[in-house]
Amino acid sequence: MKKVFGLLLVFCLLAVTVLFLPACQKKEGQLPTLQVGDQWVWSYTIDETTSIITEEIIGEETVEGRECHVIDMVFDPPMSWTQGDMECNVSSMKYWGDKATGLLGVKHETSTTCNGQVYTSTEIYSYDPWTPLFPLEIGKEVEMEKTTTTYSNGEQTGDPVVGTETYEVESKEDLTVAAGTFSCWKITMYDSANDITQTMWWSDDAKTIVKMTDADGNTIMELQSYSIN
Repeated sequence: MKKVFGLLLVFCLLAVTVLFLPACQKKEGQLPTLQVGDQWVWSYTIDETTSIITEEIIGEETVEGRECHVIDMVFDPPMSWTQGDMECNVSSMKYWGDKATGLLGVKHETSTTCNGQVYTSTEIYSYDPWTPLFPLEIGKEVEMEKTTTTYSNGEQTGDPVVGTETYEVESKEDLTVAAGTFSCWKITMYDSANDITQTMWWSDDAKTIVKMTDADGNTIMELQSYSIN
């Protein structure tokens, strides 16, 4: 399950970046201005199992002194697994994105039910200053250092973990997915060892990632439909 949450987290963190930085006007490669009620639906495939993910901006809250959008993510069917004699499932997650700075996932919260008992896991992120990936331009590359602090039921677990991620805008190309045909920016993500971990296609019109593949080129997420203001 660590792989599942890792892939989802990469997707959601990038989504939070592109969702919450301000944009002055609509131009190619610029960040969009989003509103409460905007919604996207993706298919998500991992370990040959496909779920439907619905993501919606459901409100605004202040977290860690920052004004944030609240993003609700629901899974159908719930993600489930067995660990020893415990049966666990996750049906939803929540993310908070800084509206002013675009801080990736100011907060990420997951509630997991195992044998009827609910466990809440919270992660809070901080980032060193970095050149924004947006506005998108072919050949543009951004390296980012991320510090992650993890909490379980309110208690910090372990020391903060520091990692480095690099994003590169490779090209502009047309891409057809279930939700339609889009003119997309192809963005590749590399880890600290310079190995490709994700490839994503961003659409200005859909204001989101319309497709994502893993390190082996397998499709793990594809946009099914969307509704934006």
